[in-house]
Amino acid sequence: MDIMSVPKDIGAELTITSYIQNNQNTDSGSLFLKVTVEDPSTNLNVAEKETGIGYIKSKSQTHYSVSLSVPEPGEYLIEVELLENGNVLSSNGEFITVKAGKDAKEPADILLTDMNLVIKQYVDGVSKVVVDVSPGIYNQGGDSGPLTMEVRAMVDPYSVYTKSDEMGMIQGSGRVRGNVQFILPKNSEYSFSINIEENGKTVVSGNVDEKIRLNEIMFNTPMTYRIVEEGKAPVPTPADAETPGFHGSTAILCLLLVFSTIVMSRNKN
Repeated sequence: MDIMSVPKDIGAELTITSYIQNNQNTDSGSLFLKVTVEDPSTNLNVAEKETGIGYIKSKSQTHYSVSLSVPEPGEYLIEVELLENGNVLSSNGEFITVKAGKDAKEPADILLTDMNLVIKQYVDGVSKVVVDVSPGIYNQGGDSGPLTMEVRAMVDPYSVYTKSDEMGMIQGSGRVRGNVQFILPKNSEYSFSINIEENGKTVVSGNVDEKIRLNEIMFNTPMTYRIVEEGKAPVPTPADAETPGFHGSTAILCLLLVFSTIVMSRNKN
């Protein structure tokens, strides 16, 4: 789980985005997301919200955001549960530290969040596709210098497609998406990687945590993929209990992408 907060006059507002994927051949039942914020010093919940999200069609994915407020700076435990008919299908949790503020002169701290991909057009008959790729980044530090995003789509070491986007400066606490467009053979499997440079120096790199087969994606249907930054282990998929429509360790993937703002820093442990 990667961890977003927006400062308020009192405390901060946390936004937790959960990415949910149904890999089974049947639609799910009615699903709920339950998000809890706990103060580990007292073991008391300081915020909680349960939201109905409907059902997820078979072989599809979606994402939902839940916002909660915390009263003051400090350490908190964020827990998310995905429920179907009262049964917990998947859960995830992480400790975060909410800081009182930041130095306006501190350097930029660029994070990769996720990558959106959309097939926009078929070309050369139907053998190739025009693909829009939009990786998201978040600056949890001070204002950045000029940023350049490079996106690579690789079939193998000999078949690599590279595009770049000049993104300019990003203010502290700013969130933006780069955008590049590829023309790619449709029937290949691709590994996507992203590299961000500031003033010509790499500040963060990451890889999409799964290979993507373009011929399995519907036309003009946005898909969202998680990016794992280099040097960080991917979040393991929980071993979910067998439930109709969701069984096996890959049935439900409920990932928290926690986006830090000026009052949020990651707990490195």
